[in-house]
Amino acid sequence: MERPTLTIIAGSKQTKEVLHEQLEQLTGDYLSIKAFSVDEGLPLHLKDNIILYSSAIAKAEANALSTINGHQSFVGKRTIRHEYIENLLTIPAGETVLMVNDDDQTTIDVIESIYQLGINHIKFVPYKRGQMFYENINTAVSPGETHLFPVYIDNGIDIGVRLFDMATILKVIDHFALDDSISSKVSERYLRSMIALHRKIFVAEQDAIKTTRHYQNVVDTVDDGILVMNKEKRITLFNHRLEALFQKSADEVIHRPLQEIVQQELYDFIVYSTDENKFFSMNGVDVVAFRQHMIKEKTVVVTFKSVHQAFEIEKTAQREQDKKGFYAKYDFEDILGEHPVLLDCVRIAKKLAIAEHPILINGETGVGKELFAHSIHRASLRKNGPFIAINCSALTESLLESELFGYEEGTFTGAQRGGKKGLFELADNGTIFLDEIGDISPAVQAHLLRVLQEKEIRRIGGRKITPVNVRVIAATNKNLQHKIADGSFRSDLFYRLNVLHLSVPPLRDRLSDIKRLTNYFVTKSGNWMKVDDEVIETFMTHNWPGNIRELKSIIDYSLVVSEGTTITKEDLPHDRLLNKVSIATNYSKLPSSSMEAKEYYVILQMIKNRNDEGKPASRNYLSEKSNNFNHHLTPQQIRLRLNDLEVQGYVLKGRGRAGTHITHEGEHYLSQLAAHTRSR
Repeated sequence: MERPTLTIIAGSKQTKEVLHEQLEQLTGDYLSIKAFSVDEGLPLHLKDNIILYSSAIAKAEANALSTINGHQSFVGKRTIRHEYIENLLTIPAGETVLMVNDDDQTTIDVIESIYQLGINHIKFVPYKRGQMFYENINTAVSPGETHLFPVYIDNGIDIGVRLFDMATILKVIDHFALDDSISSKVSERYLRSMIALHRKIFVAEQDAIKTTRHYQNVVDTVDDGILVMNKEKRITLFNHRLEALFQKSADEVIHRPLQEIVQQELYDFIVYSTDENKFFSMNGVDVVAFRQHMIKEKTVVVTFKSVHQAFEIEKTAQREQDKKGFYAKYDFEDILGEHPVLLDCVRIAKKLAIAEHPILINGETGVGKELFAHSIHRASLRKNGPFIAINCSALTESLLESELFGYEEGTFTGAQRGGKKGLFELADNGTIFLDEIGDISPAVQAHLLRVLQEKEIRRIGGRKITPVNVRVIAATNKNLQHKIADGSFRSDLFYRLNVLHLSVPPLRDRLSDIKRLTNYFVTKSGNWMKVDDEVIETFMTHNWPGNIRELKSIIDYSLVVSEGTTITKEDLPHDRLLNKVSIATNYSKLPSSSMEAKEYYVILQMIKNRNDEGKPASRNYLSEKSNNFNHHLTPQQIRLRLNDLEVQGYVLKGRGRAGTHITHEGEHYLSQLAAHTRSR
């Protein structure tokens, strides 16, 4: 006997396939199932006994595209797929979650379906098209539309395309007038999966109860009193140690408002104060309460210690007071990007972090060398020790020496009484980050070399030798080997610093990360603004000599001058973008004057010849050697031309005797100039 035909019409191919599979499993023995999707296209004329639509939207779209003449048609009701329920159960209770779908009404339907299943431990916020940022939301859920997740979302959960509910299945059977035995069998198949779901929820609840009891037993064994308050200002944890202090049992206070349990002074400290600790006298007992705000969990943990215990802790804290503020602020999670060259750099950095040797980080200005230094420290065995960063180029020679190595009392006019510890002493058992290491003077280089060799320091003006256990991470945007060649940097110090080496890629080598970085900086600014595609296209053609720092600067500028809800190309600082070398073109603009082109060619060729010998090129050297090209240039002419070439990114001018070096872009430009001069 030929089976009657049921036709399914869905909006997307994915939904069509999932619903077709569901009905085949449940009714395939009794019905012939056909399925179409609007996305894939429909027959011009469609006529079947019964047509079942996946949604009202799918029905409207289908009728607009095709002539459909079914004897009967209706829109099925949908529910969450049981096998994905566990993903929702892993979300912490009380968390606010973004529900994402491609239609507003469907989004609301999904939320209602989840609540009807009894999953009400989380709060859902419906997604709205065009809204890029949702405050205090880090988790998003979607039934198969994960491509719509906002870019900043850390935790995305796909709960799969929704299935038809049991009422819809029974309605299909009723439409085909199948006998009661078939209806019963189909219902049993459907209910079997529901029973498995309820069993899973029950087991999860039991596990949660066991976990709660376990944590309560753990905190009950602690000598300190522990109280936890949630964002609703209710007590969620109260250990046995506090029962004696408050003279109340845990059962009396759990889930009750904090204000009903504690005195007003203690309530104000827990809820409003920014202090980390405070003295209290409670029921004749002197205690110190230590307050810690757990931002991610949206809870406040208060630990109560006896005054004697607090005194011992205070002494320890006093010994560490000099190190206050000396900590790493970033880790590898803060390094944004998915380009292979960056990921490889992060992979190498994580390996270097575990070692104890010095590290030399090389990279252009603004690439994030200090971000890597912070991250390396936090991933190292010294992560609990101090992290101290100093920019060596920002201080004079004498001031840098006193900051790094300290000084004894009376060493110089204005020296503080008792002398001063240097940063190497303060960084003991931790890490010191020396940024712009290429700018330190020969005297500081010699002093630093001794620290690296002997692992000991001597303060300026002092005689006492102090051993230090410090790991050194140095960074530079200069070519130290060129500086060694011209005598401005010690080779023995270079090899001491360069035991481990990390090269941070410039932004132009990881252009695919620009869109993500742009969205991150816009979102971080707190502005709910879109970024026009033309802006990203403009960014993709820029050379980015200032790298990430330059990108953030341009975005900050655009956010200030933009007057709408979208950053457009007109909002960009064009003078900063257009006067740099574009990497999107293979050829740079040549000088209009043949004389100017000749002079640029002569200067760049002389610099390249000198650099190939491992030496920098000074203005006097260039002026002298220009005679070999039958085109003499004075030192003043050389200086003016070098200024122009540096602005265009073709050379890097060093300070003092450091001389000038040709860049990679400059070598390309030299090739163009050579071809140009030969053709004339």
